[in-house]
Amino acid sequence: MLENQIKKLTAILTDEDLQNYSGECFWNLIQAVIAEDPFSGIAAGKNVKELVFHMPTVLFWDKMKRFLMGTFHDYQDQIKMAQKFNKDNKNYTVFVKRQIHLINNLDDDMKINYFAALTRCLLITDLTESLYFKLCKFLSICTPGELMFLKTCEYDFKGENNAIISALFQYGLFTQIEEDETGETFYVLSDFAKALKQNCINFNDELHEKSRLISYEQLAPLNIAESIPNADIDKLFDNQEMSTI
Repeated sequence: MLENQIKKLTAILTDEDLQNYSGECFWNLIQAVIAEDPFSGIAAGKNVKELVFHMPTVLFWDKMKRFLMGTFHDYQDQIKMAQKFNKDNKNYTVFVKRQIHLINNLDDDMKINYFAALTRCLLITDLTESLYFKLCKFLSICTPGELMFLKTCEYDFKGENNAIISALFQYGLFTQIEEDETGETFYVLSDFAKALKQNCINFNDELHEKSRLISYEQLAPLNIAESIPNADIDKLFDNQEMSTI
């Protein structure tokens, strides 16, 4: 059933439809979603009414309402999003379908709000689609508490390992640095975490002269400890044996 509903919604969210309906169809959909009575005073087309009527749960529409209101401040915003795909309706439909799946799977109101902020960032900045969907994945796997921890972290945060940092380290949101003088290992925000903060969870904050991280090409690779080749391990044992002779 969800697959059919996705098809109905993506059929509306294409630039061709936007042109055919002269700017009314999508905006009427938004009004239908955010109104307490979806059909009271709404000049929505029949297809929009049927779409709202057949959506399976109030919970989905509550999440969709948060997303739409947080992302598109007016109808021209939706036109701008469609234009990013250079009138390629097929790719735009795939993009919207992925968004709907993401919205449906997010399990917290705060995550929906962050997803709306991230999508608005895609709308009004040069954030690439590939990094956009990677940052979406972080929203999905992080707990609300982990996201709040990242939100409050300074960009130059440096700390020792603990439970929450170790979890975020496994996601790639923290990376290791080693102090040259002491040899101690500390944990700092990875560029993925900084991109998540700039373009999503701290999107409304000032950048304070920092460059916005908008593509994979700008991100430094994670500092991941590499495994020792077997040949090197054998040499270590050989050296130890020689030292005992």
